Amino acid sequence: MSLTERVKSLAMEVGFHAVGITSAEPFLESESALRERYERGLLEGSGYDPDNIRLYTHPREGLPAARSIISAALSYLASDESATRNPQSAVPQGWIARFARGLDYHHALQERLLALAGRIEAEVGHHVEIRSFADTGPLVDRSAAIRAGLGSRGKNTCVYVDEYGSWVVLGELLTDLELEPDQPAPLDMCGECDECMKACPTGAICAPYTVDVRICLSHVTQSKGFVPHWLREKMGTRIYGCDTCQSACPLNRDARPGDIESLRPSAGLGTHPELLPLLNIGPSDFKRIVGPTTAGWIRRTRFRRNVAIALGNIGDPVAVPELIEALADEEPLVRGHAAWALGRIGTPPAIHALENALTRETDESVTAEIAQALAKASECA
Repeated sequence: MSLTERVKSLAMEVGFHAVGITSAEPFLESESALRERYERGLLEGSGYDPDNIRLYTHPREGLPAARSIISAALSYLASDESATRNPQSAVPQGWIARFARGLDYHHALQERLLALAGRIEAEVGHHVEIRSFADTGPLVDRSAAIRAGLGSRGKNTCVYVDEYGSWVVLGELLTDLELEPDQPAPLDMCGECDECMKACPTGAICAPYTVDVRICLSHVTQSKGFVPHWLREKMGTRIYGCDTCQSACPLNRDARPGDIESLRPSAGLGTHPELLPLLNIGPSDFKRIVGPTTAGWIRRTRFRRNVAIALGNIGDPVAVPELIEALADEEPLVRGHAAWALGRIGTPPAIHALENALTRETDESVTAEIAQALAKASECA
């Protein structure tokens, strides 16, 4: 067995579902595409800018001795998506994207990447230069996966990996080992199908294989600051992530679950967490309940902002007491979105709370939110 074959075998042994190899040569087409999309404003808030696009697309910028990229996929799909620790109930419930229903997938990826790196070094019997990327470092992971033959791209820009579909997260090892590269996967696989584009709630898939991240709801739930009003309405009950384009894709209908124990819904927030306990959740409870999940990285304030938006879209008056409490929160971001939610509900107690809050509010952004919320409530009265 060659070293390349052995590396692939080791990747499967440590728990990956698919693996491919490519060279560490630059991803020039990706660099050009990213620069063009940056100039169009489509990458605003994504972390890409002219200074780091080269870093993402030129692997040797991060490891000058790099010769090969080991691209690996891990399926986060669970065979029993209903198995959550938050059973169906009459109280308002939110919605979590599949990749974030269990514990933080970055840990599952990094654990396997580090195990693979150790096994490779033991296999060759000497020190090997290796750098790992668990969906966090400066490397165009989707481009690497396609060039490594791991999977092809969909019009929603997700990578589809054999029988696992697009329900996967990607990780890489950049190494100085000279491994035999795989043939790239076919770049396009969708044909005339555009179900993902039609299903996108905001039109974020603005052209085949192109996403405007500014209005992609998965990105919106993770972004900083006040969410534009029209996007709040589109969020529905989403409090972290969005799977709509993937769920609409025919290629995902019979996807094989990975059934990673730590990524099961029962290990984390689940599929439909109850919202009321999450709106005013304290720091220690947030660290204990949300912190271990993928959603934990957006921190408590943004997470609670999303919960307030979901409660406003649901419109159940049962949330009014919790929203009134949030209206006095120390964080303007929470106060502003709580005001918006109260305006959507529009009951007399909600209106009374908004009127009182308007007399004491000092933040201009929140004041504007309260005024708009009162106007909205008067429309519904």
